[in-house]
Amino acid sequence: MGQASFDGETDDIGPLLRGQYDIALLTYEKFSAIALTHPYVLDQVGTIVVDEVQMIADAGRGANLEFILTLLRMRRRNGLESQLIALSAVIGDTNGLERWLGGRLLRRIQRPVPLDEGVICYDGRFRHINGDTGENRMEDRFIQPLRGEGKHRDWVIPLVRKLVSEGKQVIVFRETTGETRHGAQYLAEALGLPAATEALNALPVGDPSQASGQLREVLAHGVAFHNSHLDRDERRVIEEHFRSRETRLRVIVATTTLAMGVNTPASAVVIVGLQHPSAQGPQPYSVAEYKNLVGRAGRLGYAERGASYLIATSAREEHEYWQRYVSAQPENLASRFLAADPRTLIIRVLVAAGRVSDGVSGDEIIAFLESSFGVFQMQQSGNPAGWNRPSLQRALDELARHGLIERGEDGRYHITALGRLASESAVEVETVLRAVACLRALRAEEVGDPALIAIAQMSAELDAVYFPVNKVSKHKEPQHWMGQLRAQGVSATILGSLQRNITAPGQETVRAKKAAACLYYVSGMGMEEIERAMSQFGGAFDGSSGPIRSVTSRTCDVLPMIGRVAELLHAGLELEQRVAKLVLRLDLGIQGPVVDLARYAERNLDRADYRRLCDARMTERDALVAAEDNALLPLVGSDRRKLVALRDAVERWRLARPPAPPAVALPAYQQ
Repeated sequence: MGQASFDGETDDIGPLLRGQYDIALLTYEKFSAIALTHPYVLDQVGTIVVDEVQMIADAGRGANLEFILTLLRMRRRNGLESQLIALSAVIGDTNGLERWLGGRLLRRIQRPVPLDEGVICYDGRFRHINGDTGENRMEDRFIQPLRGEGKHRDWVIPLVRKLVSEGKQVIVFRETTGETRHGAQYLAEALGLPAATEALNALPVGDPSQASGQLREVLAHGVAFHNSHLDRDERRVIEEHFRSRETRLRVIVATTTLAMGVNTPASAVVIVGLQHPSAQGPQPYSVAEYKNLVGRAGRLGYAERGASYLIATSAREEHEYWQRYVSAQPENLASRFLAADPRTLIIRVLVAAGRVSDGVSGDEIIAFLESSFGVFQMQQSGNPAGWNRPSLQRALDELARHGLIERGEDGRYHITALGRLASESAVEVETVLRAVACLRALRAEEVGDPALIAIAQMSAELDAVYFPVNKVSKHKEPQHWMGQLRAQGVSATILGSLQRNITAPGQETVRAKKAAACLYYVSGMGMEEIERAMSQFGGAFDGSSGPIRSVTSRTCDVLPMIGRVAELLHAGLELEQRVAKLVLRLDLGIQGPVVDLARYAERNLDRADYRRLCDARMTERDALVAAEDNALLPLVGSDRRKLVALRDAVERWRLARPPAPPAVALPAYQQ
């Protein structure tokens, strides 16, 4: 039997399906898709490990995780029960999660490495909880704040200087990507540390973003930043060299993503600011998020003691931070399941249950949903009410009206091809309905690659992805991005659809700009050039490489569903191969001519390598086979390891079975 581990960060599907791995690492979303699309996989899994189970309380992803756990729980009725292990380092009261799962709670509150956790006061004192005794302590004159403008740097610089002088490695957590870059810059200038030469030499050089150049500048002074504007290879280099015992990289300034799913320990953690920026206004960190950040300090095997420092620039902040965060316990688990879109939940229930029965009754749907942790919590609190049945019936009626489900004469509900597609795609039902509404109004010949990309941007999933836009530009920017899509052959029908289901001013412009960013990304333009295009209308931008990659990645998740919807609505339209090619291009940021090579080389070559191969017109299999090493080596950044990978990919391409010839129809029988 194999093992499956899933959390918010990892993703590895294929080997699990092919049975090549004893252990597979998956995100919640990918695990859910596998459980619905390939349910037999669960029969082969002996142990399922759920990391960061406190995410069940997350507003964005909690309902998806809870659906998985409910599905696993319901499978016990059929005698199919894998061992389930749920893990969390930051959790308050479980509110009976272990009882709901039928398990046991094992809780350990003592850290293996002592942690001094506290607040740097506005006057330079350090008020903290001693990691050995648990006592509240105050150290006077711990640092001397600078006499500057009263900005955070006046406390951060002397504190980090003190910690580094004591031989500590430090992570400074900031709220935004711009603050990480600015913070790294002023620390590099103020600390005067030697260059982190090994990290500098290990950085990729091919397709730099605006952030890449600044990263090299601060690494030359022993400091780095870590945020979404760096690509995965740049982030990997920073993480690996910070973990190395011989490293000269002493300080990382990072967003909170560094604390999620990345083992990057430090001797000390400095936290500056406790709010998430969002379109709805700043949102305060939860206590669990804060505790997760301080937990980066003093990791077992890396340090004998850790310390965390929360910067307070006033007496009011000192009191608030101490009461609300330092001395507080993580929030109790609270289900988000009952607040989820019931249409999406119903579709998933029908797919899960419909594989073992002939349709599903309304009572059976309710029974599944009322087996959730959310309803369990309601009942434990003395509220006997279960699911809101009138809202459930309204959701069922709407799904039937849009053709995602059908109700038989026996009153049982059946999933349609469109409904099954909605569930197995792991997207919101709202996303499918928007795609259907747009694609029904199109002719088959209007469904080209730019059209598919544009339709993806009106999905609920892409609407949730942040992208910079100059909100002051009311005419030029909106007209420009719509015009760019029009020039790519995107029909007026699609452009009109971008303006529907709007929940915020200017959302149609953001959608058009995201679509244009995707098209730029597969056009062969360098990342810095794309970033300049994205910021041409001004605005307080600090680079956009992170949002660009986020949009292209999420578009890859949605495109297969859009392609299948188009095929269902337009008889004779075959998009599977074209969508697969487009997804690969968006995933790697490559041009069309290198797609065949990329199927075999994948991420063994980076975006810059593929761009150079395109520029040299070295994209055909026979030309690559015949080319000498000295001709190919410059095209892969003079990296001999990549040359070996390229040769290996080309050989596998050469040996691959050629496509089957088209079928020959049998001539009509003649007398």
